[in-house]
Amino acid sequence: MTFTPELLTTIRDRFHHADECPIQGPRAFFENAGGSLTLKACVERTAELMAFPDNQGRSNVASQHLMEIVAQGRADMKLLLGASSGEVFIGETGTELLGRLIRNAIFVGSGSVVIGSHLEHPATYSACRRWSKVADMTYKQVGFDTDTTVVSIDQYRPVLTPDLAVATIIHASPVTGMHVDVKAIASEIRSVAPGCFIIVDGIQHAAHGRVDIDDYGIDGYVVSGYKLFSRHNFGVAWVSDRLATAPHDQLDGAPANVWELGTRDTSAYAAFSEVVRYLEWLGGQVGDAKDSRTLIEAAAVAIGEQPLRPGPTWCSCLSACWAQSWSPVPRAW
Repeated sequence: MTFTPELLTTIRDRFHHADECPIQGPRAFFENAGGSLTLKACVERTAELMAFPDNQGRSNVASQHLMEIVAQGRADMKLLLGASSGEVFIGETGTELLGRLIRNAIFVGSGSVVIGSHLEHPATYSACRRWSKVADMTYKQVGFDTDTTVVSIDQYRPVLTPDLAVATIIHASPVTGMHVDVKAIASEIRSVAPGCFIIVDGIQHAAHGRVDIDDYGIDGYVVSGYKLFSRHNFGVAWVSDRLATAPHDQLDGAPANVWELGTRDTSAYAAFSEVVRYLEWLGGQVGDAKDSRTLIEAAAVAIGEQPLRPGPTWCSCLSACWAQSWSPVPRAW
């Protein structure tokens, strides 16, 4: 479907600075490798909750309220990511979280080889290079198809061996915008090295298409708040049950599956929930779905079908609509 001008106007009104840079002045926001526009609701919730003097885990009513917001945020993270198991948590940035997941996977992995691709962001390959060297493992990077600007099983297959410990996959390139078939690559890796830890950089993908972690067969997935209609200074990581309970940095006495260190920013969880509420709303504008997950999926489909057209209803790839229809070849969502 194509969003009507009226719906586009309503969508854009939910975001700050859709048509005008607060410094430069009027402009069309078309930022591929940077962040997205920011939902007004995320800014409002952040301001509200950052003013609270109370912390989580205390014996007062306000603290309990904050803990309920965090719990809702975690549930919404799993909902958007399509994950029915595993753990979700926030960190400083998506880059920081990818580095942490990769480091831990390397040190608990049973093999001796780490692989990734040249399509990836430094967030993954920098961590792979550093920690594979420290762990005395071999790190290999495969190429990608320069015509489609996508990496596929054709590039991964030649380097897959049973001694593979960790593999990284980028879900969408921050340079070309093209989306990668994570499920197909992960399945091929599992067929050769069943115990391999598979970590996915979903930072550039999450604002442009649906995420179905339950369907991928992976161990880690990371997104960034500021690239998903929210704000800077937090990223979200999902880890599988087996990676969640593998040895990792944590406080003594903490449950084995806890990855967060210290008091978390409640407003980050609340801001993520506002993103989910927005996508549910958008899904309801384009179809008759009823449950939350189906609404989110409906929004993704509609966004994928929304064309780019300059003018009063301009909708850029990282604008209010989650659209990336300018991609020159089909994407695997």
